[in-house]
Amino acid sequence: MIFATQSWPRRAATASARRDSRFVSGVRTALSAASSTALVLLIAACGGGAGSGPANSPDAPAAGEAQIRSYSPNEVARAEIDERGANAHTAMQFLRRVRPAWLRSRGSNSLTSAGAMYPVVYIDNIRRPGGLSALFQVPLSEVRRMEFIGPGDATTRWGTGHQSGVILIVTGR
Repeated sequence: MIFATQSWPRRAATASARRDSRFVSGVRTALSAASSTALVLLIAACGGGAGSGPANSPDAPAAGEAQIRSYSPNEVARAEIDERGANAHTAMQFLRRVRPAWLRSRGSNSLTSAGAMYPVVYIDNIRRPGGLSALFQVPLSEVRRMEFIGPGDATTRWGTGHQSGVILIVTGR
């Protein structure tokens, strides 16, 4: 009887090991199938094969499709101003439409200075008084590039007093 109780757990352990082995084998097969499917999709996505030339490159828009461009969230170049600046005459009008996050308050940074919660405006590396209202004085036709510089980089570049960052405008003057 003692011998029978000792052999029963061994048989159960052996059956359990066989089930585990079949489970692991099934998982390996599923992973193998999934990885081969992923490999096929990866090769197909790369666009290898016939007809992959400059005319069919991913950069060229397909027939009938508009080209979708990706712009930097912290920089506006002249090309973007020309493309997206219709009906905007000042830098403020353009930024309100295209980059409104640049004009938002960054919270109360100072109890004595209400202007500290908005970005400081620099035009051609010269600080402009009046805060964001200085953007109304900049004609969009003269702007070459606009850039939002975060507080850390702005403090490194221009010193303290830039807790909400800087809007830097480079003109063609």
